[in-house]
Amino acid sequence: MSEFAYKTTFGKFQVERMVAEPYLQYGFFDETIEDKQAQQLKIFRELENGLPMFDGTAFSNQVHFQNAHKIPVQRWFPYREGYSTRLVHAFINELKITGNVFDPFSGSGTTLMAARTNNLRSFGMDVNPISVLVARVENEKYRFDDIQSILLEIGRIQSFAKPNERFETSFELAEKMFNEDILQSLLQLKKHIMGIESEIIRNLFFVAWLSIIEETSNIKKEGNGLKYKNRKRTASGYINIEKDVWEKQTFPKDKFGFVQEKLTRHLGTILTDIEHSFGACENKPQVFEGDCLEFDEYFSDQIQLTFFSPPYCNCFDYFEIHKVDLWLGNFVKSKEEFRLLRKTGFRSNTNAVDRKPVIYQNENIEQLISLFDVEMLWNSRIPSVVRGYFDDMNTLFNKLHQQTTRGGFVGVVVGNSAYAGVIIPADFLIANIAREIGFKVKNIFVTRHLTTSSQQKRKLSPLKNYLRESIVLLEK
Repeated sequence: MSEFAYKTTFGKFQVERMVAEPYLQYGFFDETIEDKQAQQLKIFRELENGLPMFDGTAFSNQVHFQNAHKIPVQRWFPYREGYSTRLVHAFINELKITGNVFDPFSGSGTTLMAARTNNLRSFGMDVNPISVLVARVENEKYRFDDIQSILLEIGRIQSFAKPNERFETSFELAEKMFNEDILQSLLQLKKHIMGIESEIIRNLFFVAWLSIIEETSNIKKEGNGLKYKNRKRTASGYINIEKDVWEKQTFPKDKFGFVQEKLTRHLGTILTDIEHSFGACENKPQVFEGDCLEFDEYFSDQIQLTFFSPPYCNCFDYFEIHKVDLWLGNFVKSKEEFRLLRKTGFRSNTNAVDRKPVIYQNENIEQLISLFDVEMLWNSRIPSVVRGYFDDMNTLFNKLHQQTTRGGFVGVVVGNSAYAGVIIPADFLIANIAREIGFKVKNIFVTRHLTTSSQQKRKLSPLKNYLRESIVLLEK
């Protein structure tokens, strides 16, 4: 692929090279810059030296895909961390990919879906069992007989009468998070779904069931965790509405019929997508449940394009966000199982940080950590998270370099983060780690700027252009 001109298109998206002026308009001796900010700026400029930076704001609505609930197949499960298939299509087409595609953080399977619809063979991995299930279901090949079975099972659920049997759950917070009748309705319908004979149809219905948990509950996934819907923000602060009062205002009297209707309506949407948008391609991806740092133990095939979005170095614990789904879906059955699951995967949060020692050493990372105001850190383990995160990145990119074809590519959608007034420029750090290993940094597309707390915002104001989400494109 030839180098871009100052303005060009990338997969029909307009991009522009950032070369005309410094990326930040503050000098080292500007009175508005504090010493700590000046030290950060010096590190950033050293890291940025020689990197091909592009204005990629044309990608901004694709990397943070708020319209996923409208897109066929992507709307089967509400996965907030996803990007759009259109984004992956753009990279596949622009880079002229004909070989194998890999996503080491497959999530709901967006990269795999884009590869499949381009008739490419693909592999995916994830440590979250829900993500693995969703990716497999969304990328299943459904045939005519399956469509007939789905119609039959939807009819059975529509005519399913509320049983008298009562179900228990080991999830201790269920009573706080659900109306009792709605919880029983969910558990009753889950038992019915688990009795479906065909594994393909059972898994499809199970994903549909998982997808309605949040909208039938008293919680919502937001930011780094779960929030209660009966806690409302007002001009004078937050107020709590009594759970019983909120439930009477929100849910109809017939709780079983309410849940039943939510499930069958969602299944109808899924069926429409299958009938009109799916099943034309034979290249069903292989999706593995496991640690992406060990992907070479699961398959040895050469990869032409790896495209993924890792957990950001922002201490978000995605197992906490999916806690209700994991418990009610019986993916975890005890606190110990949940605790162990949280320790798996990338060291991007404080729960996963202790599972192995840090080997990779990076002077720039250490300089940034040294600038932390320790008293401002909400958790003393944050420096260990930052070191562990990039240690894991180094391990992953070493393995990707070994298994990527010559002339192959790696695309990474990543966001920078901030702690105690210090920005961690993940895009620059990843680019430089990859360059050390032997990759060529082809492009860095700056897609959009990120927000942070009002307190951090004031401290980071002179450096705010570095708090952003980017796509780092590498070539072997």
